[in-house]
Amino acid sequence: MRKLSVAVIAVAAFAAAGSALAAEAEAVVRPGPFDAPPAFPARRVYDRPPVYEPAVVPDVLTAPPAFPAVRLYNWTGAYVGINGGGAWGHPSWTSVPDLTSGTYNISGGLVGGTLGYNLQTGEPLVIGVETDIAWSGVKGSVPPASCAPTCDMRSNWLATARLRFGYAFDTVMPYVTAGAAISRLSANTTGAPFGTDYANNLGWTAGLGIEVVVWGPWTAKLEYLYADLNGFSCNVACGGGPISFNVRENVVRAGLNYRIWQR
Repeated sequence: MRKLSVAVIAVAAFAAAGSALAAEAEAVVRPGPFDAPPAFPARRVYDRPPVYEPAVVPDVLTAPPAFPAVRLYNWTGAYVGINGGGAWGHPSWTSVPDLTSGTYNISGGLVGGTLGYNLQTGEPLVIGVETDIAWSGVKGSVPPASCAPTCDMRSNWLATARLRFGYAFDTVMPYVTAGAAISRLSANTTGAPFGTDYANNLGWTAGLGIEVVVWGPWTAKLEYLYADLNGFSCNVACGGGPISFNVRENVVRAGLNYRIWQR
């Protein structure tokens, strides 16, 4: 009986010692009722007394990230660029001497430069201001009898100053734009030595476009603008006139921009 009691006591002591050793070998993590269980068990740092680094325990309402954070493209910054394209229209004209009127076709190319600035106010809205000036070959002719054989109208250059409102999908930004437009207009009688009448007309423009990041600081854009440049009158240069021209253009152009400063 005494031997049995000694054996029981020895087994109990051995079990207690084993439990103590096991507790020293690995920390027991007991999450609270509202905590998610640790993703990894605590790691023992061998020291005297032993120290355990805490296990990774995510917040119960926060899922762990599936992928590391990726920084999106930031459009804030100033840029310069070049642009080119074409324009066309079907505006109206009126001849006072012979009481005639009608519409005429205008068309031609444009090429010029751009200067602008974008401010990304927060994901994903972008507000910008852009100015540009382009040489213009847009022209057309009207056929009133008082301006025989025809009167030619030409837009010598076109400049705009506009606001842009974009919505960025990382490196792709569609936008709408609106602002002022000014053009140097001229008219004369074809082949007649009466000189040329000029006017600098101020009007408005509006349109839309899309801009994409090509590589590094380089971006490319494609846009459409409608420009209403109002009208002007040609007098002596158009057979004595006055002959009034309205000038409205549809412009489609592409551009390549380079960011010279960014946040």
